[in-house]
Amino acid sequence: MTAYRVLKNTERAGNVLLGAGCYAAVLQHRTNRNKVIKIGNTATDAWGGYFDDVISALPDNPHVPRVDSMYVDYQSDYYVANMERLQSIMCDDFDADDEDFNYSLKEELATDIHEYIMGEIKWKHFKRTWKEYPQIVDLKSIRVLMDKIIEQTDAFTEDDEEDLRRNYHEEELLEHRKIDIHSNNIMFRGNAVVITDPWCGLFIEDHQSMDEYIDNPDRSNHEFNLTCWGTE
Repeated sequence: MTAYRVLKNTERAGNVLLGAGCYAAVLQHRTNRNKVIKIGNTATDAWGGYFDDVISALPDNPHVPRVDSMYVDYQSDYYVANMERLQSIMCDDFDADDEDFNYSLKEELATDIHEYIMGEIKWKHFKRTWKEYPQIVDLKSIRVLMDKIIEQTDAFTEDDEEDLRRNYHEEELLEHRKIDIHSNNIMFRGNAVVITDPWCGLFIEDHQSMDEYIDNPDRSNHEFNLTCWGTE
């Protein structure tokens, strides 16, 4: 059974498709508005590594997603995770006179998280900015999380990526993790930021896109185009 068939069956059971990206689709749980079902279209998705090596290692950290269960089918190459539903924006308006303030704040936060992990800013810079927003960032917890992501990352630069490509077979490289943190990969539990998906595999551009399902729900797995992240 392919990930696309699992997705279709999950929809038929009454769970509503919320959206999809390259690696996975997310459905609203049919009986619990606070839960979602995440279905990934490869067992070697870097998000599986995030679950194994970060989420499971930091269960009490407020800035990681809360995952109730994770099932991986290596033979059929998909996974299913049951987890909390998060929001794409903060709940509160921190500046009611500026409609764009929350959006700008989220973009600034995503940029600072990315730059800290990449070594482009120091902790004192991050701390100085975000100590003003304790409802968004618990400084101690987010530093633990960001340092854990740094520890578990395989490729930070193009040179790192090229070195891995020279030393590993193509089929192995999807499991290797390069940084992929931007505003779409952070979400919120109330006002608290949650880093949902900090990595992608080195061959993301060659992987079949799960979001094709939305426009072409009746097409089988092998018919899906390789149209993910701008590739054709």
